[in-house]
Amino acid sequence: MTRVGGGRRPARRSRPCGLAAAAACLIAATSIPAAAATLADPYPRAAAAYGVVIDGQLAWGRELDNPHPPASLAKLLAALVLLEDGWDPAADVRVSAAAAGVEGSRAGLRAGEVLSADDALTALLVRSANDACVALVERFGGSMRRFVDAMNARAARLGMRDSRFGNACGLDAPGQVTTVRDLLRLGAAAMAEPAIARRAAMAEARVQTRSGRVIPLRSSNALLGRSKGVIGLKSGFTSRAGRCLVAVAVRDSHHVWVVMLNAPDRWWVSAGIIEEAFDVAMGLAP
Repeated sequence: MTRVGGGRRPARRSRPCGLAAAAACLIAATSIPAAAATLADPYPRAAAAYGVVIDGQLAWGRELDNPHPPASLAKLLAALVLLEDGWDPAADVRVSAAAAGVEGSRAGLRAGEVLSADDALTALLVRSANDACVALVERFGGSMRRFVDAMNARAARLGMRDSRFGNACGLDAPGQVTTVRDLLRLGAAAMAEPAIARRAAMAEARVQTRSGRVIPLRSSNALLGRSKGVIGLKSGFTSRAGRCLVAVAVRDSHHVWVVMLNAPDRWWVSAGIIEEAFDVAMGLAP
C-alpha cells in the first residue's frame, strides 16, 4: 500500500472495540492530555489539523486542540439538538423563502413546499442541505439565534470545551470554531444516535414533499461506497473552513476514526489514512 506521509507507526492495537462500545472507546481516546508529546504525526501535509483513532486509541494527529471553522460538521450537533425534546418526525416542515435561498449545498427545496421533519433531517445529513437545515431550525428552534444557543449548551454537555457555534448549518460566522478533539467527541455522540448513524451511512436517498415531488439525494461524503468499511460520518466546506471531514470505518470489529480540518485533498488522503490504520489494527503493517 502507498503511504500518504512518512513517520513512525504506532504499535499494534491488542483489543479492538466492539461496535456497541465504539463511542465510549472514542470518548476515552479524546481524553489524552493535549501535551502528549509522543503522538505521531505521519501526515504533516494532510490537513491544517487532523486526528486518527484506531480501536479506541488516539494514534496519529496534529493540532488536536487548535481552533478551526467547522463548516458543515456543525450539522452533526444541529441534528443532535433537533432530536432532543420536541422532535416529531411526522411534523410538517414548511420551506420559507429564506430557507430556499440559503447559500451553499442544498437539496433544491422550493419556497412554500412542505415535507416531513424526517425527510428534512435526511436531506440535512445525507446531502448536507442548508435549505433543509434552515427549514428545520425555523420549525423547531424558533430562531437561528435560539437554536445556536441550544447547540452551544449541548456542546458544553458533551465536553467540547474549545468549540463555539454561530450558525446551525455551519456557514461561516464570527467566532465559530471547533477542534479535532471536540469533533471526535461530537462524532461519538452522533454515531450513538441511531437516527443520525443510519443516515450517515447512506450513499443515496430519496425524500418527498407533501405534494408528491420526489427529490433524489447523493451523499456529500464521497468515501461512502468507495472506501471499504466506511459507515459515515460527515463532510463540510466553506471558504473559511476549507474542506473538512469526520469519517468512521469498521472492518472485522476494528474501528478507525479520522477527523480532518482544512484538508486540501481530503478524499484521497483520508482513504489512504484509513487503509494504513486498518493495516496497523490488523497487524499487517511492517
